[in-house]
Amino acid sequence: MKTSLEEMGFEVVGVGHDGFEGLDQFKQQRPDVTLLDVTMPNMDGVECLQKILEIDAEARVVMLSAIRDAAVIEQCMYAGAFEFLQKPIRPNSPADLSRLCSTLEKAVEKAC
Repeated sequence: MKTSLEEMGFEVVGVGHDGFEGLDQFKQQRPDVTLLDVTMPNMDGVECLQKILEIDAEARVVMLSAIRDAAVIEQCMYAGAFEFLQKPIRPNSPADLSRLCSTLEKAVEKAC
């Protein structure tokens, strides 16, 4: 994902491998947009989203997940996610990358 984002012209300022690292990266970097997977070890994406929004109510957080459960998607959006993207987002799929880029473009008002 990091490589694909950089190839599309986005600057990746941090990467976390679990919810705690993601939250820590958010606190340190204050990115324009944060991507969070719903399923992460130690702290799931929904909890991490809530903690990020407690720090910055205006944070733009895009949730990613292979989960197709409408209740989970609704929970993310209700919690304050900017958008919810279904996985997979394959680096060799122009359609997947376009969907990701379009969402990020809306979130950061950046043209790809």
